[in-house]
Amino acid sequence: MTANVKEIEIPKKPLPLIGEIQTMYHVGKFIFKKPVTIQYPEEKGDIPERFRYRIFLSPESCIGCTLCQQICPNHSIKMEVWDLSSQNTGAHAIKTARGVRENAQNKRHLYPDVNFGTCTVCRNCEEICPTNAIYLTHEFETARTRNSFTYSPQELTMQEKDVIK
Repeated sequence: MTANVKEIEIPKKPLPLIGEIQTMYHVGKFIFKKPVTIQYPEEKGDIPERFRYRIFLSPESCIGCTLCQQICPNHSIKMEVWDLSSQNTGAHAIKTARGVRENAQNKRHLYPDVNFGTCTVCRNCEEICPTNAIYLTHEFETARTRNSFTYSPQELTMQEKDVIK
């Protein structure tokens, strides 16, 4: 018995001229439109309302529970002892950008130390914090003049322009 061989129809190729005309049409459609890109340092783009990037710390609310360190998926947060006795402001006083605050709840004086070089801004630390001591803000321009991307607890309480100095 012999197998029947079907003839395969080879599709006809369109003329090269048609492809060139289609390409010219698409190019012509977008050539006079405003470009999507912006000149970043001079022009700031629109930041979405729900965008969060820079981590801030409210040390008067931090109880040193280490939950933020435990939930961080890539270990960007380490707990650090913040020596308050060297500030000469009292046993439990914390000098922040908003003035001197008292924190009698954090007996071990443990505060988060964040490495922004490995932080993926997943917001897990903000969600798990029982006292809302660690939170994210709209600030995203965090250019540094030093090689370290690690923010100490003191630097987490300051604005970015004060940290760079």
